[in-house]
Amino acid sequence: MPVVAKNSEEFEVNRCRLCGGKLVLKFSSTVLERYSVNYFLCQTCRSLQTEHPFWLGEAYQTSSLSLLDTGAAQRNLHNLAICYFVVKLFSAPNVLDFGGGDGFLCRLLRDYEVNCYLMDSHASPVYAQGFTDPGSEILNMITAFEVVEHFSDPAREMDEIFSQGAKVVLLSTLLYEGQGEDWWYLAPETGQHVFFYGEKAMELLAARYQYDLVAANGYFLFVREASLIRKGLFRLFMVSLIRRGFRALMMLLPARGVWRDHSALQVRSSRLGVRDQA
Repeated sequence: MPVVAKNSEEFEVNRCRLCGGKLVLKFSSTVLERYSVNYFLCQTCRSLQTEHPFWLGEAYQTSSLSLLDTGAAQRNLHNLAICYFVVKLFSAPNVLDFGGGDGFLCRLLRDYEVNCYLMDSHASPVYAQGFTDPGSEILNMITAFEVVEHFSDPAREMDEIFSQGAKVVLLSTLLYEGQGEDWWYLAPETGQHVFFYGEKAMELLAARYQYDLVAANGYFLFVREASLIRKGLFRLFMVSLIRRGFRALMMLLPARGVWRDHSALQVRSSRLGVRDQA
């Protein structure tokens, strides 16, 4: 397991927090408008990473959602369509949204009768209250949208995702491909993005956990026991026009899960009330 450095001097001679590869200094930037932070490139998996992110507590102090993340609502609607398609394509009805924030995507998926749960240590599940514990459910699919770049210890946190054995893991993030210190995705103003994966890093994860990898437009589908036809259909679906069309059609579907969950939560609340009175 990679060792996390205590300061930038130690980190310069340390190893990649994902694969243990050798690091070289790429550039420095100002994080949270006051900390001078070094960024390093892994010579093995080609990932860019900050020095040990000692400022994360401060970065999440106000909200798990960055002030600059104005695309969050549209991204959730976009991811709803992708998730729904993947759930049907790979017969993966039980879903865990890892790092799902306030639970908006989780709630939308449940509205369309996908059995989704939420896990996030930095946010309150405002929209997914009652659905943060899958219990004994066998998880078929784990999602992590715009989450993995927040990982301060990606080797451990990726293991937390992949070791659950879901047949489908779907991630989204932007790959590091040699961008400079002006790359907007670094988002040093917010201090929340601390690890930027190279293409080789995604291939390493697929090999480490024995998945096939399908990459398309910033999304990374890790899947087991899937035919070439299904993987090809995923690639086709990720074509922008097809994806947007499917998203529009989804809005015509009845949201039967709203009432289903309402009824289930009413029954659960009644049982808890009886138990408390006893």
